[in-house]
Amino acid sequence: MILLLVINPTSDTRFVYDVCIMEPYKEIIHCKPQKFLRMTGITQKNFSDLYDKVKQYIENEKKLNPLKRRGLKSSRVSLQDCILLALYYIRHYPTFQVLGNIFGIQESYCHKVYSRYVRIIANVEKLPSRLDLIDNKRETLIIDVSEQPIERPVKHQKQYYSGKKKRHTIKAQIIACATTGKVLSVVCAKGKKHDFSVFKESRLPIHPNSKLLADSGYQGLKKYHENSMTPIKKQKGVERSKEGKSFNKSLSKKRILIENINRFCKIFRIVKEVYRGKHKNYGLNWRVVAALVNMRYGFI
Repeated sequence: MILLLVINPTSDTRFVYDVCIMEPYKEIIHCKPQKFLRMTGITQKNFSDLYDKVKQYIENEKKLNPLKRRGLKSSRVSLQDCILLALYYIRHYPTFQVLGNIFGIQESYCHKVYSRYVRIIANVEKLPSRLDLIDNKRETLIIDVSEQPIERPVKHQKQYYSGKKKRHTIKAQIIACATTGKVLSVVCAKGKKHDFSVFKESRLPIHPNSKLLADSGYQGLKKYHENSMTPIKKQKGVERSKEGKSFNKSLSKKRILIENINRFCKIFRIVKEVYRGKHKNYGLNWRVVAALVNMRYGFI
C-alpha cells in the first residue's frame, strides 16, 4: 500500500488517496480463483500451463541461437511476473506508466517486457491455421465482425472513419466453429471497409460442405460460398412473410454463439476500449486474445 500525493496547481490544497499496489505473482497465485480470474482473464491452471509453454519456448530459442556471452540477468522481474504483466495489460489495458507503477519498474522497461512476451504468448498459443477451415468435420461455421474505436489517426483518416459508428474505428472479423465455439480465424481491417468486403479480401479457404452463418451485413454471400445462410431483409413497401420471420429467428438462435464469443473476447479490455496502440499490432493483440479465450473455455 502506498500513498499517491496529488497537488492542485491552483491552490495549496493537497489531496491524498490510497492506492493499492498489485501483489507479486508469488502472493496472488494463492488468492481465490475468482480474484485471479478477474485480474488476468484466465484461471490459475491456465496460467501454469502457459508458464510451462513460455519457459520451454525460451529454452528452445536459446538452444537454436546460442551466444558465447550474454548480458547480466535481470532480477527485477521474474518470468512469472513478466507473463503476469502481459496478461494484466491485455485484461485491463492501463497505460504503461500506470502498469510500471503497479509492478515497480520503469515505464520504458514495462513496454519492453510487454512487447516481448505478448509475441511469445502468440507463438505458444496459436490459433488454428487457415487450412483448418477446410476441415470437412466442421459442419457449421459462424462469422461476425467486431468494431472498436481508435484514436483519430494522423494520416489516412477517411480510411478509418466508420459510417456506422460515426467515429474512427478498426475491425476484426471472427470465424468460429458453431459446435465447439472455438475461434478459428481473426482478420483485421480498417473501419471504413464493409464487413462483406473484409470477407472477400481475406480469401479464407472454407470447405464447400461447411455451412456458413452470417448476419445481414453479408448479403450476397451465396455468390462466394453457396452453402451459406443470411437473414432475409425486408423489402421497401412489402411486409415480411411469416416464413421469413421464422427463418430469421431460427438463424439468430444458431448465431447467438458468436455474440457470446465476442463478449468473452471483450472481457480483455485491449479489444474493447479506445485502442491507443499502433495499428500494425492490432492483429497480434486480437490473435492473443482469441487464443486466451480458446484456452479459458477449453476450446483448444
